[in-house]
Amino acid sequence: MSDEIKTIHVHMKGPSRSKPGGVSVIGHHRVEDGFVVMCKPDGMPIELNGKRFRRKFGTKSGELSEREVARMMTLEIRNELKRSPYSPVAGFSGPISYPKGF
Repeated sequence: MSDEIKTIHVHMKGPSRSKPGGVSVIGHHRVEDGFVVMCKPDGMPIELNGKRFRRKFGTKSGELSEREVARMMTLEIRNELKRSPYSPVAGFSGPISYPKGF
């Protein structure tokens, strides 16, 4: 088991007028026995809705590398958090339903 916590920056969108620095997401992971385990900066594994983020990576040609697996899982975690009922933006991705008469 590796105690080294690695950080990955996933580029989401390029610079725009409203976001001149672009949009990126930061993820933290460590390597355990050939698996990438997504974790918090303090090393605690991430678990959302009973789902753990742990996936095998390969070193042979055609297999996903450690960084590629970490990138994919960082995006998965981001999507899980966006769908979460505890997310500050949950429920605001579509039109707002108003009661009749307003």
